[in-house]
Amino acid sequence: MKEDAAATAPYPLSDSRTQGLYLEHAPVMRRIAIRKFGVPPADADTLVHDVFVNYLMMTRAIRADLRTYLIGAICNACRNYWRSQRTEGRVFSDADVATIDVAADKMLDGLEDHLTVASILAGLGERCREVLRRYYLEGEDTATIAAAMDTTSSNVNYMMHICRKRAREAYEKAQHQ
Repeated sequence: MKEDAAATAPYPLSDSRTQGLYLEHAPVMRRIAIRKFGVPPADADTLVHDVFVNYLMMTRAIRADLRTYLIGAICNACRNYWRSQRTEGRVFSDADVATIDVAADKMLDGLEDHLTVASILAGLGERCREVLRRYYLEGEDTATIAAAMDTTSSNVNYMMHICRKRAREAYEKAQHQ
């Protein structure tokens, strides 16, 4: 006997409980996305739907309070949304491609900042560089980084905290020299 995917889900999609949970939490999640993170309304709706679908797929694995989980999930989704927007804008900006200016003074703008960041990262150590590179440049989440580094997500979060703290201290030290 072949089972329907909706019937095997923790809460079938037609279940009134699932609809009630969505109607209860979606407005709060949407408000957080729009007001706290400045996500455009259409994109905020998409993020809310994605977060709720992820909840439905993982509901048996979630041990936290539902409201707390959903709020944390929408905050993370919004951060990832803006991170991906910044990356696309930096890489695929039509304005940058259309107005390439090779003037020497324009080429040197920001060079000092890039060199400062590069020297700070060089002094952090290999694991710090790897964690920060994977998270900020490659856009990997902490679970993916943890799997690649054979550790836990909470340890990756701790390493990122320590690495950012060290980088900030090194930057402040470099600014005072």
